[in-house]
Amino acid sequence: MSIQRTEELSLRACLNQATLNQTDVQGFIQAASSAGFQGVEFRIEKLRSYAASNNTWSQLRELLKVHHMESVCVGSLEEFSYVPSEDFESVLHRAREFATVCQQIGCRILHVAPTPVQKKLQKTKAIEMSADRLSRIAQVAAEYSVGVGFEFLAEASASTVHDAVEVLNATAASNVGLIIDTFHCYVGGSTLDEFRDFPLERLWIVHFNDVEPGQPETLTDEKRLLPGKGVIKLREYEKWLKDHGWDGWLSIEMFRPEYWREDPLQVAKESFNSLKPYL
Repeated sequence: MSIQRTEELSLRACLNQATLNQTDVQGFIQAASSAGFQGVEFRIEKLRSYAASNNTWSQLRELLKVHHMESVCVGSLEEFSYVPSEDFESVLHRAREFATVCQQIGCRILHVAPTPVQKKLQKTKAIEMSADRLSRIAQVAAEYSVGVGFEFLAEASASTVHDAVEVLNATAASNVGLIIDTFHCYVGGSTLDEFRDFPLERLWIVHFNDVEPGQPETLTDEKRLLPGKGVIKLREYEKWLKDHGWDGWLSIEMFRPEYWREDPLQVAKESFNSLKPYL
């Protein structure tokens, strides 16, 4: 049973499936809904398993409807930035798979992330290659009326807000938007000032995560924490987003193995309760 939501919140609560990696699609939706989330981000490998178990996309749409849940994003298409043009059809084949699934389950965003940086490649060339290949992915997604959410990653070809904005501006595709992760902003040294001239209608999702203390360059995904439990100044993000009238999705995305060994419903509830003060 999904819970009744009576409070009007200015930002919307979303849960990424990586946080409950121990669950299948059905269990994930049920836990997220019971905890109070309004939206979910799916992992493509979980959706493949769902379909392989003789489930249909229409059944998934009905499951989302029953639990009053929105399918926010499907991820993640990675390792595309440096693929040679002559070999890029394999990437576009994957993009078609993602876009088809998005279309079938009523999801508007396909999530992509850049390739880890190659030290021998100059940053300007890395940005140029990422933008070119992102444009080609966006063309495929547009055939299915799906948007492409580009997320920069610390230590990737686009590792800061500034890099990501450069990539988006170079693509000039109307169906490409930005996804940011407060973890990657912290580790990569990005600041909110880098958003000064960025149109916030192109900011689609904020992965809203905290992290353990430590030198930023030493922190890995496994060190992520739920909001309010670490050292990232998340109140500054909340204030900035609300002050600028942004009312999109804040999504919890954990890659912490210890959470995967716990009861998924309990993890989902703890996740929502940690996010709620920022909504």
